[in-house]
Amino acid sequence: MTPDQSPDQSPDRSLVGRVVAVAVLLLTLAVGFVSHSALRSFEQELRPELEREATVVGSIGVQTLQRALDLGVPFHGLSGLDDYLASLLGAREGLAYVVLSDAAGRGVATAGQVPAAFAGIDAGSAAPDRGAVMRLQGNSYDAAQPLREAGRVVGWLHVGIARARVDSALDDMRWDVLIVLLVVLLATAEFLRFILARTVSAPIGMVLRLQGRLAQGDWTLRAPGGMGAEAGRVARHLNVLVRRMNDRWDRLCWLATQSGAARRANGVLDDVRQRLRFGVASVQEGLGAGASSARLPLFLFVFAEQLSTSFNPIYALELAGGQGGVMGAALPIVTFVAAVALFTPWGAGVVARHGPRDALLIGLVPAALGHVGAALATDLTTFAIARAICGAGYAIVTIACQVHLAQEAPRGRVARSLGGFTAAVMTGAVCGTAIGAVLADRVGFRFTFAFAMLLVAGTGLLVWRAFAAGGSSERKEMGLWRSARAAFAEPRFALLVIFAAIPAKVLLGGFIFFLAPLELRELGLSQAAIGRNVMLYGLCMLPAILVGAWLADRSGRGGLIIAGAGVLNGVALLLPLWIDRETALPLAIIGTGIAQGLAAAPMLAIIPGLSLLRNAPSSAAMLSFLRLAERFGSVVGPPAAAALFALGGGQHTMLVLGALSLATALGYGLALAFGRIRQGAAA
Repeated sequence: MTPDQSPDQSPDRSLVGRVVAVAVLLLTLAVGFVSHSALRSFEQELRPELEREATVVGSIGVQTLQRALDLGVPFHGLSGLDDYLASLLGAREGLAYVVLSDAAGRGVATAGQVPAAFAGIDAGSAAPDRGAVMRLQGNSYDAAQPLREAGRVVGWLHVGIARARVDSALDDMRWDVLIVLLVVLLATAEFLRFILARTVSAPIGMVLRLQGRLAQGDWTLRAPGGMGAEAGRVARHLNVLVRRMNDRWDRLCWLATQSGAARRANGVLDDVRQRLRFGVASVQEGLGAGASSARLPLFLFVFAEQLSTSFNPIYALELAGGQGGVMGAALPIVTFVAAVALFTPWGAGVVARHGPRDALLIGLVPAALGHVGAALATDLTTFAIARAICGAGYAIVTIACQVHLAQEAPRGRVARSLGGFTAAVMTGAVCGTAIGAVLADRVGFRFTFAFAMLLVAGTGLLVWRAFAAGGSSERKEMGLWRSARAAFAEPRFALLVIFAAIPAKVLLGGFIFFLAPLELRELGLSQAAIGRNVMLYGLCMLPAILVGAWLADRSGRGGLIIAGAGVLNGVALLLPLWIDRETALPLAIIGTGIAQGLAAAPMLAIIPGLSLLRNAPSSAAMLSFLRLAERFGSVVGPPAAAALFALGGGQHTMLVLGALSLATALGYGLALAFGRIRQGAAA
């Protein structure tokens, strides 16, 4: 390993990957077994509870009818049965039907939707002393209780509960278990990657760097003495070797001054000094930060932020009390992304002045305060302000992590290393969106924001204890306005921003974060189901990020990948033209996730190359301007989607957004092709 290599390049990368894979596999088997057992137990307990509910309703009805029979009213002389059975049916939600049949099983009165396969109790069947006779009638569970006259059974009261209610409850529980399993696996992988990087990758990488420096003749370095395990033993042996070599060099220099041929000896020593460096081991080789040191804090922070993704517009409508309309639902999203856009360039300056660690700690403060304000909000305005405060913190934290990852990117793996930023963000988004939907369904919106604040506080503690301190190593070349002019004067950067970055975020903010939750609710889905569908975006984006990064590094055609992803996104949003809305909506979410994942890493990987051009600003500055442009698109997306929604509905909005994606993607592809043609003609 050469001295300037990143720890992420060390040979133990495959070892760490295998350890994470084995740990996740074992955890999957263990959690899968527990989840399966829990589902079976839940299913065994759910049906008796529903049967008991049907029995209770039937008992109430039987008592009233039995009292009439005991008073001498004949069974076939009972009147007002249809209205009475209808009142029983409306007493509890989830009841499918109530039927009164005679002793021969023939129906006398009904309420609700009786299944075609329904059959009464056969004549002569034994009646239970207490409770009900439980049967399966078509798609319903049937609880039949007898009516007696003069000691003999003269009729049966049937109460049916639709199996769909049981199946729906079981499906929700299965999805919740699967979501928790997915979140556990993704979070475990992030924690394992972070721990192994600090305990395995970083120490081994440091030892290899130290060996490389010593092999080149630099004997001024020493390793930190507090490391454990085998890497610590090797480091301590190297420190002993460095000290001994410096002691022997000092003794050799002393002997040269004491010899009779001091001039000749000093000449020889000068030749040695030109090839080797000696000192008092005053320089300590650190562990190195590496890209992995920023992934876990970024994952936890985004996890906390995305807890509210599935219900932000719904919560806003509740706070507005129906007064704000569709635009009111979009207001908190707009204020959040507007704050991110405004604070991103300032966040880059904070990183340049204070370094990633201190910038992260600074950004976490407003993020935590914003979550507290959202939890305590009593009206739409307060909620929008709280989300803006969260956006300011988000801007600083994400640009700090992005600059850190850009600086740590190894040679030849730029797209894949920078893809780690998007991967960590999307892993946190998947986990946060899924868990946030479950939490909101169980404990409500306000407690979910409170939990997000606790996660942000935990992230701050992790950054304070574990993140590498120090300032940014990238030289600040220009002021803010000069950097902006220089960046947008480069045609390739301007094309990337106008035809790729901004349209992608318009689609993300307008469709995924605004339109999709409202349309899914319109389809009658529960809050947990809405969260699961929105989660498909991040779940599909995660593998697409890896594929897009790999293709960009192998082919060098990042621009073509970005254009193709835009076309795919446009086609996905045009699906309502060909298929029904219930199918088109989740497919559009999946297509958007794949398309944005494919374009994410190539878009970032273009920046370091552009920053090397003459008169171009630094990569940190260009990254901040790219993020600023993306946030501008995120600001425009929700209100634009809200306006289109108000004018023509959800399907009309999807079609317009799809056409926008197709037009900008084709424009970007044509501009790249024209640029290559011009370069070929000039050559």
